[in-house]
Amino acid sequence: MRILRLGIGILLSLPVLSFVQSQTIPHYKFKFVEHRSLKIPEPSDIVYDSTTMHFFIVSDHGILLECDTIGNVIRKADKKGMDFEGVEVRGDDVYVSDETPREVYKYDRKTLKLEATYSVPLGGKLNKGFESITYNSTKNCFVLVSEKPAVIYEFDENFKVLGQYSFNDARDISSARWHQGKMYLLSDEDACIFKCDPRTYQPLEKYSVSILNPEGLCFDSHNNVYITSDDLERLYFFKNLPTQP
Repeated sequence: MRILRLGIGILLSLPVLSFVQSQTIPHYKFKFVEHRSLKIPEPSDIVYDSTTMHFFIVSDHGILLECDTIGNVIRKADKKGMDFEGVEVRGDDVYVSDETPREVYKYDRKTLKLEATYSVPLGGKLNKGFESITYNSTKNCFVLVSEKPAVIYEFDENFKVLGQYSFNDARDISSARWHQGKMYLLSDEDACIFKCDPRTYQPLEKYSVSILNPEGLCFDSHNNVYITSDDLERLYFFKNLPTQP
């Protein structure tokens, strides 16, 4: 796989690292075990909190909620946004990306009170901002991804941009999640999960999921997989990722 250095991006004055289409990678079919309807309008992302064994889910309506293990709402944050698209838990804080105003909100995990707001500028239409957020523990940086075209952006703890990578193996990216030393990218239009190298974001494996509009992705402490469907307002439950095609 060649690495091409392209021109200056809108967001920062660093070269885009663009990967040509990867060689053939293992491709698996991944079927869900069950699903449940959520009483959450347009759930756009989900993350697992290993401390409480609960989920945090965000909505396109600008709402952050804490839910139990089957998706029942326990509480929600007072501070609302415009179009929440990504959520991540890191230490005692919950981070949420708000697509329309190009902002990241930092909430106290215990109280769900807003602690800080970070501006993450990105050109384009209002609904073409960042679609997800996760923390890449391999490189010690936050990762936000623009949906289409799919571009991966790395940020420091103060959300100052560090670099960006163009991801050409999917038509779009709706969610990103670092888990056990790998980066996982979920494509809505391709209905699949890409397992990637967390340093280069080069795809290593691909998993097809038979879900309409898969928007959010996370793993629990037992490596079970959970995906939210935005349009259907459902939470899908999977077992571990398959190891056989």
